[in-house]
Amino acid sequence: MSDALHAAPALNALARDVPGIQAIVVASADGFALAQAGPKDHVADRLAAMTSSMLGLASALGRELRFGELDTLILDAADGKVLMLAIPGSQPRLLMTACDHSCVIGNALWHAKQCVRTLADNTN
Repeated sequence: MSDALHAAPALNALARDVPGIQAIVVASADGFALAQAGPKDHVADRLAAMTSSMLGLASALGRELRFGELDTLILDAADGKVLMLAIPGSQPRLLMTACDHSCVIGNALWHAKQCVRTLADNTN
């Protein structure tokens, strides 16, 4: 998992800088976990597969509505939030960040986008 080595500093910074993060997963576009971080042991492979499926559906919806390329999908639930972001590059990847209810969504989104920029720069 060489992606994990390259992604680790960016993922660890995201986990450190955003209070309330529960899990972070970098996934391939076809749903395989490439790297993970966060305080809880989640099943990265399952989260990666779900992230890939959700972003696939969101991309199809965006195309149907002619909104352009998908950038971010946000799920807001009673006890937490999930951010899913596309990581551009020659091999598209996805970033999933799950936060508990204490997380400030704007802060999490800003830091997640910074993480995506770092990860994209490392592959281009």
